[in-house]
Amino acid sequence: MLRRAGPSLRHVLLERNIRAGHSSCSREAKMSRPVQARRLEGIDKNIWVEFVKLATTYSKVNLGQGFPDFPAPEFLREALMRALSGGNHMLHQYTRAFGHPPLVKVLAQFFEKLLGRELDPMTNVMVTVGAYQALFCSFQALVDEGDEVIIIEPFFDCYEPMVKMAGGTPVFVPLRPNPPKDGKLMSSADWQLDPAELASKFSERTKAIVLNTPNNPLGKVFSRGELGLIAELCVKHDVLCISDEVYEWLVYDGKQHIRIASLQGMWERTVIIGSAGKTFSATGWKVGWVVGPDRLLQHLRTVHQNSVYHCATIAQEAVAQGFQRELTLYGKPESYFVQLPKELQQKRDWLVQSLDGVGMKPIIPEGTYYLVADISPFKSDVPDVPNSDEPYDSRFAKWMVKNKGLAAIPLSAFYSEAHKNNYTNFIRFCFAKEEATLKAASDILQKWKQEKTTNQQRGGAAGSAGKMADTESGVGKRPRGAQVEDRKVDWRRWKQERKAETKKWKEIKLLKKLDKQRMRELAEQEAQAQEEQKEDRGRPHTLSVALPGSILNNAQSPALRSYLAGQIARACAIFCVDEIVVFDEHGEDVKSVEGDFEGIGKKGKACVQLARILQYLECPQYLRKSFFPKHEDLQFAGLLNPLDSPHHMRMDEDSEYREGVVLDRPTKPGRGSFVNCGMRKEVQIDKQLNPGLRVTVRLKEPQNPEAKVRKGTVVSSQHPRAVSGLYWGYSVRLASCLSAVFSECPFKEGYDLSIGTSERGSSVDQVTLPSFRHALVVFGGLEGLEAGVDVDPNLEVTDPSVLFDFYLNTCPSQGSRTIRTEEALLISLSALRPHIEEAVKTPKDT
Repeated sequence: MLRRAGPSLRHVLLERNIRAGHSSCSREAKMSRPVQARRLEGIDKNIWVEFVKLATTYSKVNLGQGFPDFPAPEFLREALMRALSGGNHMLHQYTRAFGHPPLVKVLAQFFEKLLGRELDPMTNVMVTVGAYQALFCSFQALVDEGDEVIIIEPFFDCYEPMVKMAGGTPVFVPLRPNPPKDGKLMSSADWQLDPAELASKFSERTKAIVLNTPNNPLGKVFSRGELGLIAELCVKHDVLCISDEVYEWLVYDGKQHIRIASLQGMWERTVIIGSAGKTFSATGWKVGWVVGPDRLLQHLRTVHQNSVYHCATIAQEAVAQGFQRELTLYGKPESYFVQLPKELQQKRDWLVQSLDGVGMKPIIPEGTYYLVADISPFKSDVPDVPNSDEPYDSRFAKWMVKNKGLAAIPLSAFYSEAHKNNYTNFIRFCFAKEEATLKAASDILQKWKQEKTTNQQRGGAAGSAGKMADTESGVGKRPRGAQVEDRKVDWRRWKQERKAETKKWKEIKLLKKLDKQRMRELAEQEAQAQEEQKEDRGRPHTLSVALPGSILNNAQSPALRSYLAGQIARACAIFCVDEIVVFDEHGEDVKSVEGDFEGIGKKGKACVQLARILQYLECPQYLRKSFFPKHEDLQFAGLLNPLDSPHHMRMDEDSEYREGVVLDRPTKPGRGSFVNCGMRKEVQIDKQLNPGLRVTVRLKEPQNPEAKVRKGTVVSSQHPRAVSGLYWGYSVRLASCLSAVFSECPFKEGYDLSIGTSERGSSVDQVTLPSFRHALVVFGGLEGLEAGVDVDPNLEVTDPSVLFDFYLNTCPSQGSRTIRTEEALLISLSALRPHIEEAVKTPKDT
């Protein structure tokens, strides 16, 4: 048999292996270069991936992850169903990239209320895929290579890796616990920043600080003082603030969530981050938002459009409807934003009792739906491992989920690597769960406690048996009865300690009650002393201004008429004018502001329009919808500069007085009406008044922060001026002619000082005004005061100077032939001011 010439099979296989080996080496050479970006180094581990897997595998009760296991509110689910099944098929397509128009509009309306400023929905609001993407966009848009970002510990774990991915350097400052000395359970409020330590973290490299209030995981609600400290440092060092406020509605025990953007100097440097998932208990919808100034949000929009670009339209539509409902019910008992925190506070208290009952020491949260507990008493169950790299609380949480079926998250997961081992005796629970879930957790804890007690008793019995054996062998002989006594003494001592502790609690409670009573008495005494001082601060005199409505006829368009009226209102507010009288010098004979706008010209009801705009501008913004329905006279009034007078309050601004409108709400017999004063809570006054009435309310102090409403008394609109010396806006009066300005004076004694202004008058520089109670300054129109005198049927004079105590030229040697009335107002009131101030110093009797 002949063999075929050629390479043997062995040779072929050998060559194939060599080639395969060479190919393998080539592939290995190609793969030796790192494929991941450097910015991912050190941030690949994630606590949630590990603990979610453990909870899924072992847990019977999951109190680890922060999501409710109860359904989202029915109205929100119905809104989603309407959006899905409705006839608008465009809701299944792309919507506006930076936010569905109905959602950004209602968010702007809502935050206008909360921040006390006007917002543009298209530039001041951006919708994101949950708050997580809002955070990512903020860091990517605002943090650059080498920038430092201050993060307050403990912090939500994504802050640190997001800062690093943006090229920034995290700088950590801790909240330090200050346990109460009276034996009480610790509160999240007891974890505080050290002001000096915080200030030391700011440098020329600091670009931003991350604020999370209410804080996850502690549940801390930062106070106004703490936020003021942060704001002061941000302004001083020109630092931005990324404010994570996803739990803004979940605040308990009467605490108030204060938005740092509402503090002075912070709006232009703050981005506020919110979440529909936390707000409406629908975490799986992943709808979040950012609110802030356009100068910051324009850069976030750049990141958004080049990454996610768009959020689910259907979910945005449903959330928009949810917010529209809450906007209508804002502050009312049936509001979900009112009901949810009440419900969660009950769940929190239940879990606090369960944990405290088994020996864990809960830290009572002021907000969020998380609770941190001290596990030190349970360390005997999970002994520490010396020299372990893993924090103790992490090993404890893993042991607990595997052996007890209860899932929680270690607190060390919320600290930087350098500080993880500083707080290893705490774990975090989530109490946003059904009652059945919380009860199941309580059952696990109770069973665990019973097991510990039984084991301790067995250990004690074994120790006693050992002692008995020693006694029988002649070692440490003691009477048998004494050994039995030892076992009983522990329980007796425990009961005695419990009794002593209960007694101590009662004593503390009594002392607190006495302290409250003492503080109440001191507050009453202080209020009385302040009241006596206020009588000296009051301003008894008033200043009135009269001018013709015809000055609007010189304006060439409705917009210019509105602008002219706005100038007059601003001038009167600046110089603390108490009354503006608009008189008719052309015979319109209008005494009401209910007339209709009939165009520009001498028959255009100029007096009515001027009076209406003046009233509109004087009214605080939160009351305008109640008193000013849509009207053509006011079509441009919203564009005018605000008066910003003392009675134009922001929502969270503290003040003794407030303007309000009486609400149409039933009250109990003997109780006063409810008033909307533009605050988060309604005010119950001391009288029953007709709904729709505008009132001045004096708020009672001190107020109970836990009360659903505030208390106040109705006072005269003159009270803030006469008693406290505050400028409280002006009243507007229409007069049918010049003589009616005097004859229809609202003051019983009339005007005791009247001043006419004219270029024909005496120089204001030489005048000395007498003391007065009610002063009136009258201005003429284009034709001067003479025009008003000529058409007035009640006047038989031709020289207007005889009508006044003083007839003054307030701008002698003027460079223009004419001075417009709105200019004359500013000039005259400025020139008269020192003379008026000198006159009111002089007692009336002299």
